[in-house]
Amino acid sequence: MRSDGELLGAWQAGDAAAGEAFVDRHFAAITRFFRNKACGDDDVAELVGQTFLGCTAGKDRWRGEAGARQFLYAIAGNVLRKYIRGRYKRKSEELDFAAVCVQDCEGASPSSIVAHKREARSLAQALREIPVDDQIVLELMYFEGLSGSELAALLGVPEGTVRGRIARGRQRLRERVAALLAAGAAAPASDVSPEHLDEWARELRRQQGWE
Repeated sequence: MRSDGELLGAWQAGDAAAGEAFVDRHFAAITRFFRNKACGDDDVAELVGQTFLGCTAGKDRWRGEAGARQFLYAIAGNVLRKYIRGRYKRKSEELDFAAVCVQDCEGASPSSIVAHKREARSLAQALREIPVDDQIVLELMYFEGLSGSELAALLGVPEGTVRGRIARGRQRLRERVAALLAAGAAAPASDVSPEHLDEWARELRRQQGWE
């Protein structure tokens, strides 16, 4: 099987079939990337389309210093941030993606990810209520199964920075999940541990067919 770099390099050289193979290989993952970050399913499709259009338009700028997958996710991240800027309720403010969350957007609705268990539903919703930078890292970890070193390579940041984001994001996520569970329970919710988050993320992946 040809590597991502080989496919992207061949696409640059005019091999349209290589471009189609590159898009096909990453289409489902890029859809997952936006699945819980947009205000609706139509927006997800639009953001996925913009990402691959951006990849098509910008492929000749790729020189191989960054991995082909890193190149693609950098485009997806830029598309997401532009989308949030356009929908942010307080448009006069400069956005800090280490603070703003998807749920702050105009037209934001509860997560459309379907889950049978209340805990898994709460996890999907809580991910939308933590800062976007944290959400990106945690969803790539939970939904794509990436390790700290793999996340660092994909996002082009030091591994120590990624692990700091994971630790900070997990703590925020635990707090938001606990609050959502407590709000919908007749009895006080028990403490939410990192192991609980891992378990409920696996439940989400199974029900969405992402495994």
